[in-house]
Amino acid sequence: MLKAVKIPEEAYNEAKKLGKELETEKAIRGVYKVTLSTAISFAISRTLAEIEKRKRFTAAAGGWKDIDTEKMIKDIYEGRKFGTKWDITFD
Repeated sequence: MLKAVKIPEEAYNEAKKLGKELETEKAIRGVYKVTLSTAISFAISRTLAEIEKRKRFTAAAGGWKDIDTEKMIKDIYEGRKFGTKWDITFD
C-alpha cells in the first residue's frame, strides 16, 4: 500500500541524490533503475538497521560491569604460562 508523505525540500533533494548514488554504485542487488521510493526505502532500512545495532551495543555495554577485571587479567597471564598442547603417547 502506498501512502503520500510530506517531506521537506532538503530531504527530497537528499533522497534524489541517494537514488543516483545507489544507481551508479549498484548498491542494491538486482535493481538497475532506482526510483525515489526505492531510495527512501533503502535509507529507512539502513537507518533502522543502525538504530537496532546501537540498541544491541548499548544493551551489551553493562554486561561486564560486575566482573573483577584485575583477577581476569591475572588469570589470562597465568594461563599463558602453560602450553595448550598436551603430550600424547601411543602404547
